[in-house]
Amino acid sequence: MTNKGISDNLDDIRSDLIEEDLFGSFDDVPSPASQRVEQKRIFGLTAGERMILSIMLFIAVSAMSVALLLLTSTIVIP
Repeated sequence: MTNKGISDNLDDIRSDLIEEDLFGSFDDVPSPASQRVEQKRIFGLTAGERMILSIMLFIAVSAMSVALLLLTSTIVIP
């Protein structure tokens, strides 16, 4: 097989891609972000689930911080 045959095939593919307009404009292409917003879910969670998760994370980080401060004797319980 010669390089000329390969280059002809690549030129055919390239010309097909250039000539063929897949979408009329960028507005026709759906983006994943807009699909997520339409479902009103981020990371697969509803707003209430995200709120509960964030509160639980805040309490866990706060408790671990206080425990670390007590272990290092930075604060002392009177």
